[in-house]
Amino acid sequence: MKVLFVFNHPAPYKVRTFNELAKKLDIFVIFERTKAKDRPDSFYNINEYNFPHIFLKKGYFGNEQTCSGEVKKYIKEHHQEYDLIVMNGYHTFAEMKAIKYMKKHQIPFILQINGGIAKEENAIKRKIKTYYISAADKYLSTGPESDKYLIHYGARQEDIYHYIYSTLEEKDILIKPVDKESKYVFRKEHKLPLSHLFVSDSQFISRKNNLQLIRLFKKLPYHLLLIGEGKEKEMYEEVIRNEKIDNVILHSFMPKDELYVFLKNSDYFITLSKFDIYGHTSLEALANGLPVISSNKVVSSCQIIKDGYNGYLVDINNEKQILEAMKNIDKIDSNNCTLSAKEYTVENSAKEIFHALKEMKK
Repeated sequence: MKVLFVFNHPAPYKVRTFNELAKKLDIFVIFERTKAKDRPDSFYNINEYNFPHIFLKKGYFGNEQTCSGEVKKYIKEHHQEYDLIVMNGYHTFAEMKAIKYMKKHQIPFILQINGGIAKEENAIKRKIKTYYISAADKYLSTGPESDKYLIHYGARQEDIYHYIYSTLEEKDILIKPVDKESKYVFRKEHKLPLSHLFVSDSQFISRKNNLQLIRLFKKLPYHLLLIGEGKEKEMYEEVIRNEKIDNVILHSFMPKDELYVFLKNSDYFITLSKFDIYGHTSLEALANGLPVISSNKVVSSCQIIKDGYNGYLVDINNEKQILEAMKNIDKIDSNNCTLSAKEYTVENSAKEIFHALKEMKK
């Protein structure tokens, strides 16, 4: 089976999934961009492409936008060579042009989404989204929460197939959580607090809500290691300095291997994101044996986190609930966390996508 995938930028976890799929399928991938503007180059340095692919040559703007007609042109000239066409989005102008062309010429395609949250919006926005989402013949969705999003914009439940969306490879999941003594040794070497160390890794942008998180720790006897990069970094530094918050440590972006070392040697993970259409960080924390406190607006957390078993889901507007979760987080067994992560791997993702595509081809 020959399959064409169209994807925005080569996020490492997506490249790893394509590498796995290429073992099972004859695939060709069009990447619209070489990178997202708000991602550091180091984010992409680990990529190895074991499948045929191309990058669009022009039309980049904004963080992830493209306006090139190259995707449409490629589909126009080559669509008959493929058994299936998978569009991993409809947000960019390049994707819109391609979908509009396929709709007009009755070329069937699959819309694959990483997640989605239906929000209140004006009639025009909803009409546009409905036009592009409902144009697909079939859908690949990450689960019930994403299904609601698709159905809201015109998809039918019977046309939706599920797959696991993950950044993790099987080898990334700890066989056994790191013991306290080893964590202490690591933290002494890196001059980190020896107990009650929360960690959070994210982009330093408004949506991630890190400012609320930083100010929350001002009131607490715990420590926070906040890892990432972004346009709000100077604001965080200024707030920490001016408000004399001495239990929050900022650290620059880390590549995956380095990040995982810091994760597994911390105690707990926390994210108060305002919304994430999927969100990988909670899953990565579980894989490293960390109980997770997550906003209930993170789609992946809503699917994976079970209160009292591997963490807690919280409402970011309910500080009492957040503080109660932080108070009880040390009761969580770290082994539950690594067990929770085992299903959510790149290898399993590729298997599920492969089986879903086989079903769609029938």
